[in-house]
Amino acid sequence: MKRLFRGLRRAPDPCYDAVVIGSGIGGLITANLLARDGARVLLVEQHYMAGGYCSTFRRGGFTFDAATHFYPLLGNPETLTGALLADLGVETGWVKMDPVDTFHLPDGSRFEVPADLAAYLAKLHAEFPQERAALDAFFAEVREAYLLGLLEHFRGRETGRLAPYRDLTVRQALDRRFADRRLKLLLTADCAHWGSPPGRTSFVFDSMLRLSYFLGNYYPKGGSQAFADELARCFEERGGHILMSTAARRIVVEGGAAGARRSGGAKPGVARGVVLETLRGPVRFQGTVACGAVVSNADLLGTLEGLVGAEHLPPGIVQRLRGLRPTFPCWLTHIGLSGVPAEVLERAQGYHWDSWDMDGVGRDALRFKLFVPTLYEPAMAPPGGQVLIVQKVLEMDCAAVTDWPEHKRRVESFVLGHLARMIPGIEERIVVRTSASAQTAWRFTLNHQGAMLGWEMSPEQLGAGRPDLASPVRNLFFAGHWVKPGGGITPVIVSAQHAAQAVAGAMACREWPPRPAQSRPWPAGPAGAAAAAEAVEEARGGPGPGRGPSAERGAPRARGGRIA
Repeated sequence: MKRLFRGLRRAPDPCYDAVVIGSGIGGLITANLLARDGARVLLVEQHYMAGGYCSTFRRGGFTFDAATHFYPLLGNPETLTGALLADLGVETGWVKMDPVDTFHLPDGSRFEVPADLAAYLAKLHAEFPQERAALDAFFAEVREAYLLGLLEHFRGRETGRLAPYRDLTVRQALDRRFADRRLKLLLTADCAHWGSPPGRTSFVFDSMLRLSYFLGNYYPKGGSQAFADELARCFEERGGHILMSTAARRIVVEGGAAGARRSGGAKPGVARGVVLETLRGPVRFQGTVACGAVVSNADLLGTLEGLVGAEHLPPGIVQRLRGLRPTFPCWLTHIGLSGVPAEVLERAQGYHWDSWDMDGVGRDALRFKLFVPTLYEPAMAPPGGQVLIVQKVLEMDCAAVTDWPEHKRRVESFVLGHLARMIPGIEERIVVRTSASAQTAWRFTLNHQGAMLGWEMSPEQLGAGRPDLASPVRNLFFAGHWVKPGGGITPVIVSAQHAAQAVAGAMACREWPPRPAQSRPWPAGPAGAAAAAEAVEEARGGPGPGRGPSAERGAPRARGGRIA
């Protein structure tokens, strides 16, 4: 597939209004919103493909999704995120997935989740008639948590009505309503997509995703890369510059020091530019680009430790971040097949559970998930071919792995052995096979420990417990799954809206460099709040991140146009 955008074929300009580091979906949406509102924006990506986890690669005529493979809401223009994409001019085609999931349970039974909520509830009622009242009560709670969660996490409006659910995990919500182990597993059999066990996953966040499935779960025509490249195309058409295969080496910070106090003389540092170095390709550039604001869609720890430096940060910031728990990495085996009937793969697709212990999802309870993108987009394989992707979340200590080749051999042996028993003869039908471990995820995306969704979405690591999009360095912001509101494609898009809104608020003040608009304490907690209150200046005017209508139809347009 021909790339939809060109990318810079020369050195970048010496100065931009904003530099966005990282072309994951968070970075691409942020860059589009800023460019739409008149800012001069440079988007920098260290890889040669845009998209981060939402990208593809080719082997032997087959096209494989690198990681992300389903996109709730995006193909529905009536949803918040679907409307935003339409507003940005994104023309990606979407294939609706129905059923949205299939579960293969330890007792040998199989359960398909229909795309219609009423049909799903009717199916649960039919299979568990004795639990009808409990199911109705549970889904009433899910609906309430969903609506209140959208209000608090996406629109930034805290509400006391969320109090009964705010600290609740998925497991706790299930245990207080149900005793039937089969029903409980059915209601959380897709928990691997959170990268954490139900006993540590927020019931509120889970409810927000669970109901979003029934507003549409989609696969992009052309695969994940088509979606990422379409966002890049829209950004270029708005005058944005994309510099691929280029690493951000340092964020230039003027002034500031650890322990700086506004009232004590020393002021916090200010981001003034980014030191860049191209790694490959026709452009050869090594130098500094000045800018009014920096938005990092890259790994949060890597940004603060490697690009900013401890000398520009209040004490304890990095240590507190390292105290947060990242999500599991996701092992992927990508297989190109020839001569395997689609109906055989359709029957096998889904989550395969070997134990009723839902909290063992990252150990041995969940065998793996099988996904067949060619059932939705046949063009991902040559004629007569199919693409099979095996996903297995792993609860592991990456630092304890001393022999990555042996780790890879063991997991691959496990995967291929089970596939051979499930689909006899599949070994002879494999044309292409490649696998990606946590180390692979880190190497290509630089995500800490190869985490699939940033920090865990546990109750204590959401809201006030999650790093904010504003940093202790003025004019440096964050977007993506490491900051509020959380991980997953929709929360990441919301984070991008909020980051763009913060920069737009400063643009409205006609400041160069801009300052963050009503920054919230970062990171969260009493110590973090104190540090941030002393380190981050409030902008004059403009709505704060997460406030107003930004979560409904995209970040508000800057009042005052381009930065002077």
